[in-house]
Amino acid sequence: MWPANALLTALLVRHPSLSHPQSWAGALGGMLLANTVFEDMSWPAALGYGITDLSGVLIAWAILTSSWSPDQLRNPRAIGRVLAACTAAAATNAAVALVLTPWLRPDEPWMTIALNWFFGQLLSYCAFLPPIMLLPRRFRPRRDRRHAWSSLLRRMRNGTLLLPLAALIASVSLCFLLGGPGAAAFPIPALMYCALAYRQGTTAWITLLTALIVMLGAANGWVPLGQNHPLAGTHAWDMVSLRLGVLLLIMSPLLVSGILAARSDLISSLSLALDHDSLTRALSRQAFLRSADERLGRTPAPPQGNALLMLDIDHFKQLNDRHGHAAGDQVLKAFAQTIRTLVRPHDLFGRLGGEEFALFLPDTSERDAGDIAERLRFCVEKLSVPLDACLVLRISVSIGTVHDGRAPFASLSELLAYADQAMYQAKRSGRNQVHAHGGPAAHTEDTEDPAWPPPLNNAPKAP
Repeated sequence: MWPANALLTALLVRHPSLSHPQSWAGALGGMLLANTVFEDMSWPAALGYGITDLSGVLIAWAILTSSWSPDQLRNPRAIGRVLAACTAAAATNAAVALVLTPWLRPDEPWMTIALNWFFGQLLSYCAFLPPIMLLPRRFRPRRDRRHAWSSLLRRMRNGTLLLPLAALIASVSLCFLLGGPGAAAFPIPALMYCALAYRQGTTAWITLLTALIVMLGAANGWVPLGQNHPLAGTHAWDMVSLRLGVLLLIMSPLLVSGILAARSDLISSLSLALDHDSLTRALSRQAFLRSADERLGRTPAPPQGNALLMLDIDHFKQLNDRHGHAAGDQVLKAFAQTIRTLVRPHDLFGRLGGEEFALFLPDTSERDAGDIAERLRFCVEKLSVPLDACLVLRISVSIGTVHDGRAPFASLSELLAYADQAMYQAKRSGRNQVHAHGGPAAHTEDTEDPAWPPPLNNAPKAP
């Protein structure tokens, strides 16, 4: 396996700004230096090998940066296209090597050169390119580390994290203990298990590591293949057979992980369509009620309790009658987008129907809930919704709040009723207000920036 070509291709694909003549010249110079220092070649032979290597890199780079290449390896078709690019690159390497055969290896048969170049490069490209392409573009640390650790510990307890690795270690051990012509296929079932248990990128890197272990074991005689180690200078077909076996070992879990990734994406898109309102992207009524009820029933209860807000856009019916339903849809989208940018990631924001929305705030004190509601009211009041070049709509919202500390044994439906009553109290008091269940209205047309506690994510500072 010669990974330099695949690694160079992956670097150029992931960083398009590097694909300029100076980079290609630098890559050729690096290959010349490697061939002369480590392979003890003459400069002409090193130049021939460098040109052969770069020819395959150029083809793979051209294909993987074209419009035909997929952006993500999230389905079997995308993985198939990457494998097709790897095949084209390996075939180009073999063709250029055949042209240069009389110069590079005048005493070696052309069939041996073609087989070695094609299958060696194909195995290297297929082994190294997919794991690197599956690396995230940017490292994004998880915000909820406590949830991540609990999930990791749960997977360790139920065996879904360690059992696939244990099966893979056992199957690779059988390669070294039993050997034989079928040794390269021993890890395939365990790699399938890993594809079912782990993410696609993790599976690709585990597969690469397994392929390297098998190839190194065969090349160094650690994996007994029979006939007194046939790789020590025998017919080229033996090496071709081994490389094909390892290639199948690589492709099988990659394709399975691609199928599972496509299935996961399909389920996510269907869940998104079912659980979210298509216009505002807020949770649908059913999804909001289900999720809020689950949060409300958690044991133990959060230290600060939970708060529920009902939000209703003021005079929305008159707006629809005067400007039409298209204008009403724009108002709903702008309103929902404003609320989504202000709430925290773990808050639940849903559309209950028409212009009525609800917001569930877990682990939030009653005072913070009132401050959050006031901030939302203030930001909606400052919102401008342009309909055309001459018309800009201004809206306001009435908000009712309730905290489960005032009704510790209330169900979700009862809390919704309390918040709804508080919201209608805000409507009766003049609209554009916040009213808390069991308390007076919290605001009446105040134009100053209200005090704001720390709980909201990316909350813009009001002017």
